[in-house]
Amino acid sequence: MQKILTILTLVIFLVLGEKNISPAIAGFSSLTLPWIKYQGGNDNPRPEALRSLLAQVTRRTSIEVNREPIELNISDPALFRHPFIYMGGDQEFDPFPEKDLKVLRNYLSYGGFLFIDDNSAQAESAFDVSIRKMILALFPQNPLRKIQRDHSIYRSFYLLNTVSGRSIVKPYLQGISIKGRTVLVYSSNDQAGAWSLNKLGQWNYDVIAGGHKQRQLSIRLGVNIIMYALTLDYKKDMVHLPIILERLRRYNSK
Repeated sequence: MQKILTILTLVIFLVLGEKNISPAIAGFSSLTLPWIKYQGGNDNPRPEALRSLLAQVTRRTSIEVNREPIELNISDPALFRHPFIYMGGDQEFDPFPEKDLKVLRNYLSYGGFLFIDDNSAQAESAFDVSIRKMILALFPQNPLRKIQRDHSIYRSFYLLNTVSGRSIVKPYLQGISIKGRTVLVYSSNDQAGAWSLNKLGQWNYDVIAGGHKQRQLSIRLGVNIIMYALTLDYKKDMVHLPIILERLRRYNSK
């Protein structure tokens, strides 16, 4: 029942919010998932993954989505129109310039959410090394921490007691929290590889070890991560999406 009420509340806020938000974000009442472009490495190794996840969100929830993900640079002012952004990769990449780190830091501090996904499915991969350097530069006083199993991200839609992915490199997620709000989540398990479905309805990548159940748990985790980004701690607060969008819009207009 709590799950149904959460979704209904989100839909109501989306509909009512359209009457009060500015024209700059009026076209974003439906969820759009941007993936972050960066220099060096491979910034889109699972090109069909986000589209596949959006289809699952549409099928499993009442959230309105734009089915086609978009590419986005950190420096693009449109960043502040999106409450959720995705960054994937499987190779080493160039360090983010300080100006981009500042923008990303402000985006996360003002209500945005970043999900980072290591698509290499390898422990201590080159991408993992680059990501940890980036996060250290982004929040030098706030290191990555293991996300505990009582976190709302594990119950924001589905009740989960495990962390899945295409390959279970680490049986947990890591994250950065600011004032009690988790603003960045990092998975080492190639979630996108488990989500990715081609246009013929076939899975693009085999799941290592766990088969169908492992893939389904990864999809459920993806839905939960999106729901958490839109609602935060739904057991304590009302849906935050309009508030997040307004906060991001106000910051971007400075």
